[in-house]
Amino acid sequence: MGWLAPLLAPGVEARAGLALAALLLVAAAALAGGWQRAAGQDGRRVVEITVGDMHACALRGSGEIACWGDNEFGQIEAPAGGFRAVSAGDWHSCAIRESGEAVCWGDGRDGQTDAPAGRFAAIGAGGFHTCGVRESGEIACWGLASFGQPAVAAGGFVAVSAGGFHTCAIRESGELVCWGLNTDGQTDAPGRRFSAVGSGLWHSCGVRELGEVECWGDNEFGQTEVPAGGLRSVSAGGAQSCGLRDAGWASWPVCWGERDFGQTDAVNAAAEVNLDRGRIVVRRLAEGRTEFAWQPAIGERILPRRRYVPADARVDRWLRSSLIELGGVAIGRIEARLRADRRIESAFRPTSTPTGGERILPTARYLPAAAPHDGWLRGSEIDPTPLALRR
Repeated sequence: MGWLAPLLAPGVEARAGLALAALLLVAAAALAGGWQRAAGQDGRRVVEITVGDMHACALRGSGEIACWGDNEFGQIEAPAGGFRAVSAGDWHSCAIRESGEAVCWGDGRDGQTDAPAGRFAAIGAGGFHTCGVRESGEIACWGLASFGQPAVAAGGFVAVSAGGFHTCAIRESGELVCWGLNTDGQTDAPGRRFSAVGSGLWHSCGVRELGEVECWGDNEFGQTEVPAGGLRSVSAGGAQSCGLRDAGWASWPVCWGERDFGQTDAVNAAAEVNLDRGRIVVRRLAEGRTEFAWQPAIGERILPRRRYVPADARVDRWLRSSLIELGGVAIGRIEARLRADRRIESAFRPTSTPTGGERILPTARYLPAAAPHDGWLRGSEIDPTPLALRR
Protein backbone atom coordinates (compact mmCIF):
# COMPACT_ATOMS: atom_id res chain seq x y z
CA MET A 1 0.00 0.00 0.00
CA GLY A 2 3.03 2.19 -0.11
CA TRP A 3 6.60 2.19 -1.16
CA LEU A 4 9.95 2.90 0.39
CA ALA A 5 12.67 5.04 -1.13
CA PRO A 6 15.94 3.43 -2.34
CA LEU A 7 17.56 1.31 0.35
CA LEU A 8 21.08 2.45 -0.41
CA ALA A 9 22.50 5.89 0.11
CA PRO A 10 23.44 7.96 -2.97
CA GLY A 11 26.59 6.71 -4.61
CA VAL A 12 26.38 3.16 -3.27
CA GLU A 13 24.25 2.02 -6.19
CA ALA A 14 27.04 3.05 -8.55
CA ARG A 15 29.26 0.24 -7.28
CA ALA A 16 29.56 -2.36 -10.00
CA GLY A 17 29.89 -6.10 -9.53
CA LEU A 18 28.24 -9.51 -9.72
CA ALA A 19 26.02 -11.17 -7.10
CA LEU A 20 28.31 -14.16 -6.96
CA ALA A 21 31.94 -14.37 -8.12
CA ALA A 22 33.73 -17.41 -9.55
CA LEU A 23 35.93 -19.39 -7.18
CA LEU A 24 39.55 -18.22 -7.44
CA LEU A 25 41.96 -21.15 -7.50
CA VAL A 26 45.09 -19.45 -6.21
CA ALA A 27 46.97 -22.60 -5.25
CA ALA A 28 46.39 -26.15 -4.17
CA ALA A 29 46.55 -24.97 -0.56
CA ALA A 30 43.26 -23.12 -1.00
CA LEU A 31 41.08 -26.26 -1.41
CA ALA A 32 37.77 -26.09 0.50
CA GLY A 33 39.12 -23.36 2.74
CA GLY A 34 39.91 -21.07 -0.17
CA TRP A 35 38.78 -17.57 -1.03
CA GLN A 36 36.75 -15.94 -3.79
CA ARG A 37 37.41 -12.75 -5.68
CA ALA A 38 35.72 -9.89 -3.84
CA ALA A 39 32.78 -8.45 -5.79
CA GLY A 40 29.77 -6.25 -5.28
CA GLN A 41 26.21 -7.56 -5.13
CA ASP A 42 24.31 -4.81 -6.88
CA GLY A 43 21.95 -7.31 -8.50
CA ARG A 44 20.65 -8.50 -5.11
CA ARG A 45 20.65 -5.19 -3.26
CA VAL A 46 17.18 -4.00 -2.26
CA VAL A 47 16.19 -0.64 -3.72
CA GLU A 48 12.53 -0.61 -2.66
CA ILE A 49 10.38 -2.43 -0.11
CA THR A 50 6.60 -2.36 0.30
CA VAL A 51 4.09 -3.93 2.71
CA GLY A 52 0.49 -4.97 2.12
CA ASP A 53 -2.15 -6.41 4.43
CA MET A 54 -0.45 -9.74 5.14
CA HIS A 55 2.46 -9.80 2.70
CA ALA A 56 5.43 -7.72 1.60
CA CYS A 57 7.51 -7.29 -1.56
CA ALA A 58 10.99 -5.99 -2.34
CA LEU A 59 12.53 -4.72 -5.57
CA ARG A 60 16.15 -5.75 -6.13
CA GLY A 61 18.76 -3.79 -8.00
CA SER A 62 18.51 -6.33 -10.82
CA GLY A 63 14.88 -5.27 -11.39
CA GLU A 64 13.54 -8.56 -10.02
CA ILE A 65 10.78 -8.63 -7.39
CA ALA A 66 10.76 -10.88 -4.31
CA CYS A 67 7.63 -11.20 -2.13
CA TRP A 68 6.86 -13.08 1.11
CA GLY A 69 3.96 -13.56 3.54
CA ASP A 70 0.38 -14.70 2.90
CA ASN A 71 -0.32 -16.05 -0.61
CA GLU A 72 -4.03 -16.92 -0.56
CA PHE A 73 -4.66 -15.14 -3.86
CA GLY A 74 -1.21 -15.44 -5.44
CA GLN A 75 -0.21 -11.95 -4.30
CA ILE A 76 3.43 -12.96 -3.70
CA GLU A 77 3.81 -14.66 -7.11
CA ALA A 78 5.55 -11.79 -8.86
CA PRO A 79 5.95 -12.04 -12.63
CA ALA A 80 9.37 -12.35 -14.19
CA GLY A 81 11.09 -9.43 -15.83
CA GLY A 82 12.68 -6.13 -15.00
CA PHE A 83 10.77 -3.60 -12.90
CA ARG A 84 11.40 -0.13 -11.52
CA ALA A 85 8.66 0.09 -8.83
CA VAL A 86 6.46 -2.25 -6.79
CA SER A 87 3.52 -1.85 -4.39
CA ALA A 88 1.80 -4.44 -2.19
CA GLY A 89 -1.94 -4.11 -1.56
CA ASP A 90 -4.30 -6.10 0.67
CA TRP A 91 -4.48 -9.25 -1.47
CA HIS A 92 -2.85 -8.08 -4.67
CA SER A 93 0.38 -6.46 -5.81
CA CYS A 94 1.27 -4.10 -8.64
CA ALA A 95 4.49 -3.00 -10.27
CA ILE A 96 5.83 -0.82 -13.07
CA ARG A 97 7.97 -2.50 -15.69
CA GLU A 98 11.09 -0.79 -16.99
CA SER A 99 9.03 0.16 -20.04
CA GLY A 100 6.58 2.12 -17.84
CA GLU A 101 3.79 -0.46 -18.21
CA ALA A 102 1.76 -1.18 -15.04
CA VAL A 103 1.07 -4.83 -14.18
CA CYS A 104 -0.85 -6.33 -11.22
CA TRP A 105 -1.33 -9.85 -9.82
CA GLY A 106 -3.28 -11.51 -7.02
CA ASP A 107 -6.94 -10.89 -6.09
CA GLY A 108 -8.68 -9.02 -8.90
CA ARG A 109 -12.36 -9.61 -8.11
CA ASP A 110 -13.05 -5.86 -7.97
CA GLY A 111 -10.94 -4.94 -10.96
CA GLN A 112 -7.98 -3.80 -8.86
CA THR A 113 -5.57 -5.82 -11.02
CA ASP A 114 -6.92 -4.51 -14.35
CA ALA A 115 -4.20 -1.94 -14.96
CA PRO A 116 -4.94 0.50 -17.80
CA ALA A 117 -2.60 1.03 -20.71
CA GLY A 118 -0.06 3.82 -20.70
CA ARG A 119 3.24 4.72 -19.07
CA PHE A 120 3.36 5.23 -15.30
CA ALA A 121 5.89 6.88 -13.00
CA ALA A 122 4.46 5.66 -9.65
CA ILE A 123 1.91 3.11 -8.47
CA GLY A 124 0.01 2.27 -5.29
CA ALA A 125 -1.90 -0.97 -4.66
CA GLY A 126 -4.66 -0.64 -2.05
CA GLY A 127 -7.32 -2.80 -0.45
CA PHE A 128 -9.68 -3.18 -3.39
CA HIS A 129 -8.40 -0.50 -5.73
CA THR A 130 -5.16 0.67 -7.29
CA CYS A 131 -3.90 4.08 -8.36
CA GLY A 132 -0.96 5.19 -10.43
CA VAL A 133 0.69 8.46 -11.43
CA ARG A 134 1.11 8.70 -15.17
CA GLU A 135 4.29 10.20 -16.55
CA SER A 136 2.24 13.32 -17.28
CA GLY A 137 1.54 13.76 -13.53
CA GLU A 138 -2.12 12.77 -13.78
CA ILE A 139 -3.58 10.11 -11.48
CA ALA A 140 -5.43 7.07 -12.81
CA CYS A 141 -7.30 4.69 -10.48
CA TRP A 142 -9.12 1.39 -11.02
CA GLY A 143 -11.06 -1.08 -8.86
CA LEU A 144 -13.74 -0.75 -6.15
CA ALA A 145 -15.32 2.71 -5.86
CA SER A 146 -17.79 2.24 -2.96
CA PHE A 147 -16.34 5.08 -0.84
CA GLY A 148 -14.89 7.32 -3.53
CA GLN A 149 -11.38 6.04 -2.91
CA PRO A 150 -10.49 5.81 -6.63
CA ALA A 151 -11.87 9.27 -7.38
CA VAL A 152 -9.15 11.15 -9.21
CA ALA A 153 -8.01 14.45 -7.70
CA ALA A 154 -7.17 17.19 -10.17
CA GLY A 155 -3.68 18.59 -10.59
CA GLY A 156 -0.13 17.40 -11.12
CA PHE A 157 1.15 14.74 -8.71
CA VAL A 158 4.46 13.05 -7.98
CA ALA A 159 3.36 10.19 -5.68
CA VAL A 160 0.21 8.23 -4.82
CA SER A 161 -0.71 5.53 -2.33
CA ALA A 162 -3.95 3.52 -2.25
CA GLY A 163 -5.16 2.40 1.18
CA GLY A 164 -7.95 0.09 2.27
CA PHE A 165 -10.80 2.41 1.31
CA HIS A 166 -8.96 5.70 0.85
CA THR A 167 -6.23 7.24 -1.28
CA CYS A 168 -3.45 9.73 -0.56
CA ALA A 169 -1.27 11.60 -3.03
CA ILE A 170 1.42 14.28 -3.04
CA ARG A 171 1.10 17.26 -5.35
CA GLU A 172 4.09 18.73 -7.15
CA SER A 173 4.10 21.46 -4.47
CA GLY A 174 4.61 18.86 -1.69
CA GLU A 175 1.03 19.23 -0.41
CA LEU A 176 -0.48 15.94 0.77
CA VAL A 177 -4.14 15.28 -0.03
CA CYS A 178 -6.25 12.26 0.95
CA TRP A 179 -9.80 11.23 0.05
CA GLY A 180 -12.25 8.32 0.55
CA LEU A 181 -13.51 6.61 3.71
CA ASN A 182 -12.46 8.43 6.91
CA THR A 183 -13.68 6.28 9.81
CA ASP A 184 -10.46 6.61 11.84
CA GLY A 185 -9.01 9.89 10.59
CA GLN A 186 -6.93 8.18 7.90
CA THR A 187 -7.66 10.97 5.40
CA ASP A 188 -6.95 13.81 7.85
CA ALA A 189 -3.58 14.64 6.34
CA PRO A 190 -1.41 17.05 8.36
CA GLY A 191 -0.99 20.47 6.80
CA ARG A 192 2.69 20.11 6.01
CA ARG A 193 4.89 19.38 3.02
CA PHE A 194 5.71 15.73 2.37
CA SER A 195 8.08 13.88 0.10
CA ALA A 196 6.59 10.36 0.38
CA VAL A 197 3.30 8.80 1.51
CA GLY A 198 1.94 5.37 2.44
CA SER A 199 -1.74 4.46 2.96
CA GLY A 200 -2.70 1.46 5.07
CA LEU A 201 -6.03 -0.21 5.71
CA TRP A 202 -7.24 2.31 8.30
CA HIS A 203 -4.17 4.53 8.71
CA SER A 204 -1.71 6.61 6.70
CA CYS A 205 1.93 7.64 7.04
CA GLY A 206 4.07 10.27 5.36
CA VAL A 207 7.66 11.46 5.24
CA ARG A 208 8.09 15.19 5.75
CA GLU A 209 10.54 17.12 3.64
CA LEU A 210 13.07 17.17 6.49
CA GLY A 211 12.86 13.39 6.91
CA GLU A 212 10.52 12.98 9.89
CA VAL A 213 7.91 10.23 9.58
CA GLU A 214 4.37 10.94 10.76
CA CYS A 215 1.40 8.52 10.89
CA TRP A 216 -2.27 9.10 11.60
CA GLY A 217 -5.51 7.08 11.77
CA ASP A 218 -6.25 3.74 13.46
CA ASN A 219 -3.64 2.56 16.00
CA GLU A 220 -5.07 -0.71 17.29
CA PHE A 221 -1.83 -2.59 16.66
CA GLY A 222 0.57 0.32 17.17
CA GLN A 223 0.88 0.94 13.43
CA THR A 224 1.04 4.73 13.87
CA GLU A 225 3.67 4.65 16.65
CA VAL A 226 6.79 5.48 14.64
CA PRO A 227 10.06 4.22 16.20
CA ALA A 228 12.57 6.90 17.07
CA GLY A 229 15.67 7.49 15.05
CA GLY A 230 16.61 7.97 11.45
CA LEU A 231 13.65 6.75 9.40
CA ARG A 232 13.87 8.32 5.96
CA SER A 233 10.99 6.60 4.14
CA VAL A 234 7.81 4.74 5.05
CA SER A 235 5.23 2.26 3.80
CA ALA A 236 1.83 1.63 5.44
CA GLY A 237 0.22 -1.79 5.15
CA GLY A 238 -2.97 -3.32 6.49
CA ALA A 239 -2.29 -2.84 10.20
CA GLN A 240 1.46 -2.40 10.05
CA SER A 241 4.03 0.09 8.81
CA CYS A 242 7.65 -0.19 7.68
CA GLY A 243 10.40 2.36 7.31
CA LEU A 244 14.08 2.54 6.46
CA ARG A 245 16.46 3.37 9.29
CA ASP A 246 19.19 5.62 7.94
CA ALA A 247 22.70 4.29 8.52
CA GLY A 248 24.70 6.61 6.28
CA TRP A 249 26.04 4.13 3.74
CA ALA A 250 22.84 2.10 3.68
CA SER A 251 19.51 1.70 5.50
CA TRP A 252 17.93 -1.10 7.48
CA PRO A 253 14.19 -1.89 7.28
CA VAL A 254 12.25 -1.60 10.53
CA CYS A 255 8.56 -2.48 10.87
CA TRP A 256 5.93 -1.99 13.54
CA GLY A 257 2.29 -2.99 14.04
CA GLU A 258 0.53 -6.33 13.36
CA ARG A 259 2.76 -9.33 12.64
CA ASP A 260 0.45 -12.37 12.55
CA PHE A 261 1.75 -13.51 9.14
CA GLY A 262 5.36 -12.38 9.58
CA GLN A 263 4.76 -9.21 7.58
CA THR A 264 6.68 -7.02 10.05
CA ASP A 265 9.65 -9.37 10.28
CA ALA A 266 11.70 -7.16 7.96
CA VAL A 267 15.08 -8.22 9.25
CA ASN A 268 14.04 -11.88 9.45
CA ALA A 269 13.36 -11.63 5.72
CA ALA A 270 16.94 -10.48 5.29
CA ALA A 271 17.98 -14.04 4.49
CA GLU A 272 16.15 -13.55 1.18
CA VAL A 273 17.46 -10.07 0.45
CA ASN A 274 20.88 -10.51 2.10
CA LEU A 275 20.60 -7.58 4.50
CA ASP A 276 22.30 -9.04 7.56
CA ARG A 277 25.16 -11.09 6.13
CA GLY A 278 28.64 -10.38 4.95
CA ARG A 279 32.16 -11.67 4.35
CA ILE A 280 35.67 -11.03 5.55
CA VAL A 281 37.76 -9.75 2.64
CA VAL A 282 41.53 -9.79 2.68
CA ARG A 283 44.51 -8.84 0.55
CA ARG A 284 48.25 -9.28 0.86
CA LEU A 285 50.15 -6.01 0.40
CA ALA A 286 53.45 -5.69 -1.46
CA GLU A 287 55.40 -4.81 1.71
CA GLY A 288 54.33 -8.09 3.34
CA ARG A 289 51.46 -6.97 5.59
CA THR A 290 47.98 -8.47 5.23
CA GLU A 291 44.94 -6.17 5.28
CA PHE A 292 41.43 -7.19 6.36
CA ALA A 293 38.01 -5.55 5.93
CA TRP A 294 34.31 -6.38 6.27
CA GLN A 295 32.19 -6.59 3.11
CA PRO A 296 28.45 -6.36 3.89
CA ALA A 297 26.16 -8.15 1.45
CA ILE A 298 24.68 -4.70 0.78
CA GLY A 299 26.79 -1.59 0.83
CA GLU A 300 30.40 -0.52 0.65
CA ARG A 301 33.42 -2.28 2.14
CA ILE A 302 34.06 -1.30 5.79
CA LEU A 303 37.71 -0.68 6.73
CA PRO A 304 38.26 -0.83 10.50
CA ARG A 305 40.93 1.53 11.83
CA ARG A 306 43.09 -1.36 13.09
CA ARG A 307 43.10 -3.94 10.30
CA TYR A 308 46.63 -5.17 9.47
CA VAL A 309 48.54 -8.37 10.20
CA PRO A 310 52.27 -7.47 10.16
CA ALA A 311 54.70 -9.46 8.03
CA ASP A 312 56.58 -10.55 11.17
CA ALA A 313 53.48 -11.61 13.12
CA ARG A 314 53.92 -14.33 15.73
CA VAL A 315 52.70 -17.75 14.54
CA ASP A 316 49.27 -18.85 15.88
CA ARG A 317 48.69 -15.63 17.83
CA TRP A 318 45.24 -14.15 17.14
CA LEU A 319 45.23 -10.44 16.29
CA ARG A 320 42.03 -8.43 16.54
CA SER A 321 40.75 -5.48 14.47
CA SER A 322 39.01 -2.45 15.92
CA LEU A 323 35.22 -2.55 16.20
CA ILE A 324 33.18 -2.72 13.00
CA GLU A 325 29.88 -0.84 12.90
CA LEU A 326 26.93 -1.74 10.67
CA GLY A 327 23.86 0.47 10.61
CA GLY A 328 25.20 2.43 13.59
CA VAL A 329 25.53 -0.78 15.64
CA ALA A 330 28.87 -2.37 16.60
CA ILE A 331 28.68 -5.93 15.24
CA GLY A 332 32.12 -7.23 16.19
CA ARG A 333 35.77 -7.54 15.17
CA ILE A 334 37.78 -9.44 12.59
CA GLU A 335 40.41 -11.76 14.05
CA ALA A 336 43.37 -13.20 12.15
CA ARG A 337 46.47 -15.25 12.82
CA LEU A 338 49.52 -16.46 10.91
CA ARG A 339 49.78 -20.26 10.68
CA ALA A 340 52.99 -22.29 10.58
CA ASP A 341 52.55 -22.98 6.85
CA ARG A 342 52.42 -19.16 6.25
CA ARG A 343 48.69 -19.18 5.51
CA ILE A 344 46.62 -16.51 7.27
CA GLU A 345 43.44 -17.67 9.02
CA SER A 346 40.55 -15.26 9.59
CA ALA A 347 37.54 -15.33 11.89
CA PHE A 348 34.87 -13.00 13.23
CA ARG A 349 34.00 -12.34 16.86
CA PRO A 350 30.51 -10.77 17.21
CA THR A 351 29.66 -8.39 20.01
CA SER A 352 26.44 -10.29 20.76
CA THR A 353 25.51 -13.87 19.81
CA PRO A 354 23.44 -16.67 21.32
CA THR A 355 26.71 -18.30 22.49
CA GLY A 356 28.03 -15.17 24.15
CA GLY A 357 30.30 -13.77 21.50
CA GLU A 358 32.21 -16.89 20.48
CA ARG A 359 34.51 -16.73 17.47
CA ILE A 360 32.86 -17.52 14.10
CA LEU A 361 35.06 -19.52 11.74
CA PRO A 362 33.90 -19.15 8.11
CA THR A 363 34.20 -22.24 5.94
CA ALA A 364 36.48 -20.34 3.55
CA ARG A 365 38.86 -18.56 5.91
CA TYR A 366 42.47 -19.20 4.82
CA LEU A 367 44.56 -16.85 2.70
CA PRO A 368 47.11 -19.04 0.86
CA ALA A 369 50.77 -18.25 1.33
CA ALA A 370 51.06 -17.91 -2.47
CA ALA A 371 48.20 -15.42 -2.80
CA PRO A 372 48.99 -12.52 -5.20
CA HIS A 373 49.53 -8.99 -3.90
CA ASP A 374 46.88 -6.25 -3.70
CA GLY A 375 43.87 -8.18 -5.03
CA TRP A 376 41.00 -8.41 -2.55
CA LEU A 377 39.89 -12.01 -1.88
CA ARG A 378 36.79 -12.92 0.10
CA GLY A 379 35.84 -15.67 2.51
CA SER A 380 32.53 -17.51 2.76
CA GLU A 381 29.41 -15.66 3.90
CA ILE A 382 28.59 -15.44 7.61
CA ASP A 383 25.87 -13.82 9.73
CA PRO A 384 27.35 -11.78 12.60
CA THR A 385 24.33 -9.55 13.21
CA PRO A 386 23.71 -8.75 16.90
CA LEU A 387 20.45 -10.08 18.31
CA ALA A 388 19.28 -6.52 19.06
CA LEU A 389 19.35 -5.73 15.33
CA ARG A 390 17.36 -8.85 14.41
CA ARG A 391 14.38 -8.08 16.61
